[in-house]
Amino acid sequence: MNDDRRSHEASILRAFFDDQLQHLHQLVSNLGSHIHDAELQANEDRQIVESFVDASNTKMRAVQGYSDKLSEHVRALHRHVLQVADQIPPPVDLNRDAFESDPLVNALFVNSKDIEKLFATDPDAKVYLRSQSKNQAPVLYALLTAVKSEKRMLGMDMHGEMLIREVPQQAVNFSLHKIHAPCSGGAELSSALKEYLFGCVVELVKREMVSRMATHQPFNTSDESYESKVKSLANPDVYLDALLGYIEAPDKLLSIDKTHFKLSKLGIKLEDGDSGQRANEFDIHELTWSNDTRNVVLQIAYVR
Repeated sequence: MNDDRRSHEASILRAFFDDQLQHLHQLVSNLGSHIHDAELQANEDRQIVESFVDASNTKMRAVQGYSDKLSEHVRALHRHVLQVADQIPPPVDLNRDAFESDPLVNALFVNSKDIEKLFATDPDAKVYLRSQSKNQAPVLYALLTAVKSEKRMLGMDMHGEMLIREVPQQAVNFSLHKIHAPCSGGAELSSALKEYLFGCVVELVKREMVSRMATHQPFNTSDESYESKVKSLANPDVYLDALLGYIEAPDKLLSIDKTHFKLSKLGIKLEDGDSGQRANEFDIHELTWSNDTRNVVLQIAYVR
């Protein structure tokens, strides 16, 4: 009886140690995975910072510890751009059928031939279509931007069966359509969209800093004193500090707004109560850049 009891207790003890050993192995495995993920994230962060420096001003590398100084701000800017990209809806079809059935597409273009003309004349679209056969890429995915303008005008309106002239109206027009980052798949477009937005932000940052350097150029160009050089934006340390101050608020560099529209087929803004005529009702997403430029943006899929 005692032998059976000791055997049972030994079995329980072995099971306990086996469970503890398995738990320890799992902890070690999780720790290794955590360290590996942290290393990957650190490498990605370094690549983002170095890409930012390459695109903006490589002279910042003359500053000791430039990468550490830039890291937090550049990573915050990059995260903000990704958040903006995530707010842009999935690709919409852009073709003759979509012009008839999709209110947004119908509002963006005057007629379906304008869609075909866009792909035939846009430089980026032409290069891509020439490089890829229909068999290689039967569907072109891309980013489409356009400029929205609104104009107050006097027009005609119907009230019941009565035609009224010189009615104040708000006309909405979309122009300057442009194709960006053409590619062959939705997943590829998602990555290209983020790269495009981040690249545009960095380019605007670079232009702003170049403009500041030109503005702060001393009037007396012969003044080459040590003090003037130290305080100049030509000094990498001064430049880096000014840059950090400029990019510390990412939402001022790029933002996105969603607006609901109800337009007549002639592009006139309608109120909610205006139900007596055919209308396009849709949402647009509009980017606002640091130079106050605004662009309507959407992802598109074009069947060749």
